[in-house]
Amino acid sequence: MDTLIFTVLGGILVYVIGQIILTRIIIPSQELKKTLSGISNVLLLHQAKLANASFDKEISSEIKSKSAEVVSKTHVILWFAVVRLVFGLPSLKNIMSASRQLNLLSYNMLIENNVDQRSSRSDFAFENINVMRDIGRLLSIKTSYGEK
Repeated sequence: MDTLIFTVLGGILVYVIGQIILTRIIIPSQELKKTLSGISNVLLLHQAKLANASFDKEISSEIKSKSAEVVSKTHVILWFAVVRLVFGLPSLKNIMSASRQLNLLSYNMLIENNVDQRSSRSDFAFENINVMRDIGRLLSIKTSYGEK
């Protein structure tokens, strides 16, 4: 009888631990990876406008949303510092830096924020290109068709 109780309790414990690992580690890690690929998608999709320093509120909003999403998805993952090594995720420091860079890119897409701040549009273009390169490096994602 004792063996049966321990077997049932052991089974319940294994199930609960499995569910915790699934819902607090595996699924959130997969969601973060999807968000990272979503960032890559947005930057590649709008690469021409970003590299040519076009102003676009819709793209700005989309980039800002991805910036917030990547940070929020990171904080859901239990034991992130360890889990990131297992799943090949960027460090929290790199995610926060990339998020700041995404916000800068978003800011650069708004004309009202950039009137008379730089000498030419080419300054925006060079800054955007460098920011996209930094984001790609920090998050280990593809942000340009020209990169390896």
